[in-house]
Amino acid sequence: MINLRSLSTGILAYLIWGCFPLLFSLVSSVAPLEVISARIFWSFLFCSLLLLGLGQWQSLKKVFSKKALLWSFIAALLISTNWLVFVYAVNNGQVIQSSLGYFLTPIVSVFLARFILQEHISRRQAISIALAIIAILIEVLRIQSLPWISLLLALSFGLYGLVRKQAPFEALNGLLMETGWLLLPALAYLALQQSPGLQPYPVNSIGFYLALSGIVTAVPLLLFSAAARKLPLSVIGFIMYINPIMQFITAIFIFKEGFELQQLFSFALIWLAVLIFCYDLYQNSRQRV
Repeated sequence: MINLRSLSTGILAYLIWGCFPLLFSLVSSVAPLEVISARIFWSFLFCSLLLLGLGQWQSLKKVFSKKALLWSFIAALLISTNWLVFVYAVNNGQVIQSSLGYFLTPIVSVFLARFILQEHISRRQAISIALAIIAILIEVLRIQSLPWISLLLALSFGLYGLVRKQAPFEALNGLLMETGWLLLPALAYLALQQSPGLQPYPVNSIGFYLALSGIVTAVPLLLFSAAARKLPLSVIGFIMYINPIMQFITAIFIFKEGFELQQLFSFALIWLAVLIFCYDLYQNSRQRV
């Protein structure tokens, strides 16, 4: 029996993530590095206040170790890269490429698990990986270069998930430590830019949206973390595609990005890979019951 409360919590997390292109389009006039710096600052502040409010500050001390510092530093580099590329994609009308990256992410995670963690993968998962590689090759032929936005988003978030799997801390502590590594350079950059994202009381709409970006960074991560503990992997595998589907719809129908016929072939292969991937998760979950 699926816990409906956990399912609703997980769906809400992905719905929020799916709205990110709309949020970050509101600050498209701001340089991506400034947006990310503000996001780091406000995420760190929000996580700190949340830990204090929940009375869980002592939990951070329990996981504070050399191992935690190392993993959180690597995670910080990966997630900041992912954020920067995503904001760049939104600012430059490349949300379709962004959605492709997030369609690829779970398949990339399986690939990394096989070749880095030496985990066994099923035949269906191998077919999904092969279809994804063919789709990328079609995109390379179409644009005559690597679809670097899609690849960087998929690789950075896939590796981030791999690192977080090894890291000895929960979602809230992890995000606080990751943004903590990035806080000083972010503050220095915002101060040099005299950014509205550094104002304690944002005085205009841009400042407000930059502050909001930090809060909405933490909230869906915490919602997902709570849901993932009680949901079967197969269910998580299905709902994780809410985000790229919403991004794709947003790009086509709201941002009016161009979508060539040739792109349909690569996306069709990705969607087929996704269906096979989700079916494999479903079959595996049934076998465990």
